[in-house]
Amino acid sequence: MRAPYLKTGLAAGFTLLASTHLSFALDADDFAKKFAAAYASQGANITYDGVSADGDTITLKDVDIEMPGEDDGLDLGDLTFNGVKEDGSGGYTAESFTNDEIKFSEDDNELTISDLKVENLRIPGEPGAESVDDIMWYDSATTGPIALTIEGQDVFKAARSTTTTKKSSDGSRMDFDARIDGLEIDLSDVKDAQAQQAINGMGYQTLSGDVVLNGHWAPETGEIALTEYALTLDDVGRLDMQFSISGYTLEFIKGLQQMQEQMAKQDDDGKSQQAMGLAMMGMMQQLTFNSLSVRFDDASLTNKVLDMVASRQGMSRDQMVQGLQGMMPLLLAQLQNPEFQKQVTEAVSLYLSDPKSIEITAQPEAPLPFASVAGSAMGAPQTLPQVLNVSVTANQ
Repeated sequence: MRAPYLKTGLAAGFTLLASTHLSFALDADDFAKKFAAAYASQGANITYDGVSADGDTITLKDVDIEMPGEDDGLDLGDLTFNGVKEDGSGGYTAESFTNDEIKFSEDDNELTISDLKVENLRIPGEPGAESVDDIMWYDSATTGPIALTIEGQDVFKAARSTTTTKKSSDGSRMDFDARIDGLEIDLSDVKDAQAQQAINGMGYQTLSGDVVLNGHWAPETGEIALTEYALTLDDVGRLDMQFSISGYTLEFIKGLQQMQEQMAKQDDDGKSQQAMGLAMMGMMQQLTFNSLSVRFDDASLTNKVLDMVASRQGMSRDQMVQGLQGMMPLLLAQLQNPEFQKQVTEAVSLYLSDPKSIEITAQPEAPLPFASVAGSAMGAPQTLPQVLNVSVTANQ
């Protein structure tokens, strides 16, 4: 008598187990659609040829990114998402997604990115620009070697790149930093004869260095700031830019995306271009300028340039420097701003005499609307140094 009950119990248990497994199975199609929708909300169109799931691993086949106004998309190949889970609000999280090799080719140019890995990816259930929770986000992205080849020649290589992001618990601020290490630039095959002569004369056939970027974004105020954006090249120098603007809110981003879509649909004629230009000017009025700094720390570049130019002119470096210092007031007189002219002349003269560093900063007493800056630039350009509170310093 027990056998029928035992069979019935086993069958019921198996059915329950199977139905439970099915209820927790990932919806690969829904995941793929929401991943594509998240990209679309940020101004790009994702297409793919197929999607498959194996446990908590989802693979999108032959992924392609299309940007508004661009004829050709970027082929990313297959993307594999590992550790995928539903987040309970209609969205998904993934422990990582990877791609072994991405290649972008155009004519005789090819960019190759190896070993892409993005960790702790969050895909919103309803992507958009209403709040920070509607934006696709990740904790880190890394790559292995990167190479740019032009006509079969490797002109740019990097050993690795790293990007990390961190969002505050209340979503009021996002911090980001990025690095490109093991940078190599090959200038030995530059076609222009004069440029090649200059490169060879200064010994810059190959360059090595790194790139560092740090900054933050506050969505509510729209403040976006780069606290460091530095390119360092060995035996050349370090170029660092810092800036801060406000008004880059989620609402502004949404408006910008809509404008990009409209521009992609517009006819390529004068009236359409003029209308979109005016619309863009209107968008820019929502932004305010806070500060800007550009600094160059010399490692040998300036003296090598001075030596090379002086040699071509048949004079010594000191004679070249004295000549440039004498020309500065005449060149700057066109600015019609004696106070600023004096400041720039003194800074540049000091730098040329002893090249260490030179820095240009713009730090207005209060944030300035971009429209105000543009108005000064067009109406009274000689007042711009005072409007922006521009200063030029050397060797500090």
